[in-house]
Amino acid sequence: MSRLSNKAHQWFRLDNAAKIYPVIVSVKNSSIYRMGVIMKDPVDPRALQSAVLECRDRFPSFFVKLRRGFFWYYFESNDKNPVVYPESPFICQSINTYTNNGFLFTFYYYQNRISLEVFHALSDGYGSFMLLKAVIFRYLEKIGRPQQNDGSVMMIDQAPDPDEFVDCYKLNNTRDKIQKFPIHKAYRVPGKRYKHRGIHITIAHIDTVALQDLAQKHGASVTRFLVGLYHYSLQKNGDPNQLRKRPLTISVPVNLRRYFPAITVRNFSLYFNSTTQYKDDPISLAAILETLKPQFESGLNKQSLLNRLNSNMAFENNFLIRILPLFIKKPLFKIGYTLIGNSPISSSISNFGEITLPKTMADAIESFEFNLASSYKPGIALNTFNNQTTMVFSRYFQESSLEQTYLSYLGEHGVKVEVLTNSWK
Repeated sequence: MSRLSNKAHQWFRLDNAAKIYPVIVSVKNSSIYRMGVIMKDPVDPRALQSAVLECRDRFPSFFVKLRRGFFWYYFESNDKNPVVYPESPFICQSINTYTNNGFLFTFYYYQNRISLEVFHALSDGYGSFMLLKAVIFRYLEKIGRPQQNDGSVMMIDQAPDPDEFVDCYKLNNTRDKIQKFPIHKAYRVPGKRYKHRGIHITIAHIDTVALQDLAQKHGASVTRFLVGLYHYSLQKNGDPNQLRKRPLTISVPVNLRRYFPAITVRNFSLYFNSTTQYKDDPISLAAILETLKPQFESGLNKQSLLNRLNSNMAFENNFLIRILPLFIKKPLFKIGYTLIGNSPISSSISNFGEITLPKTMADAIESFEFNLASSYKPGIALNTFNNQTTMVFSRYFQESSLEQTYLSYLGEHGVKVEVLTNSWK
């Protein structure tokens, strides 16, 4: 395939969300997330490698390398070829750009699984999933399974739409008066760390209809119920003394494309923070869900999200910030992230929602697995496909009581749960 079309995209500015990631990346925080697809048949590595390469011209904002400018980092078109690797047991580690030919994403394979790991500066989950779908679509064609697109897959023979590369934070920034959001140091989830750099993964396959019924019985949406159950489980297994001192804050990523018209495959998401405060009364899921209800109502609406978007853009638009050279910006950003982006968060839970695919693709796929394991905090990522909800719990510490409490609650209330784990020692 010709690469001429990629010449129109020689370089890209980092979007508003992306600017922080090259600054904060470290051994403790790789800023890598993962999405995997479990195929019904073993993976053909050569066909996968070929499918990835053929998506180059369709996704030029992914086929880049990170460059350091005087004021900001930027992306430059990468003419090398990305390499498809056998999967390592150590997932979501910082990408070695030297061995990865400069690329900030990596495709892996293991038996029936194809996985994509992405440095968050490139894109959010939505954008990366568009790439993953296109690669799988083409992969299936290459192994002799004809595909029919229903319009939901970005085809490699189509030219990219310029709106796919827009910085939608900047586009939607209204520069209204900035609303201040309270910032409090959050409760830190305790645990004995593993000596190695592995991440413990627990995968739970859950009947979606039963889960929806249980959430309805609790008078909550599925997302609010799952977030509330996470608060409940963390409080049940937490340190009461520390929980009394600090709020328990769980971050929930929000896809802004649901609120603002956009087709960008770059970052366009924000984080909604849900907060509860431990009390000496018996821990009640019903009480927690009631506490979260007004938070969801006030935080998950277009105006509130726009306020947060404007607040984030105000920092980037600040004249002094813009004129500072990058070597001065970096330590300031690190301090700001620690105080504003990291310390106020106890954990994260991300609901990618229901995945729909062309029937020809869906027939070849068993399930999807998303993973947030990129920092030293526990997390949950989930998606729904083919009437099955898959939840992936990730943690760097040895104690398993958190997911045991969470999944036991579901099982005790009539929700069938099948559990898999990588069983780190």
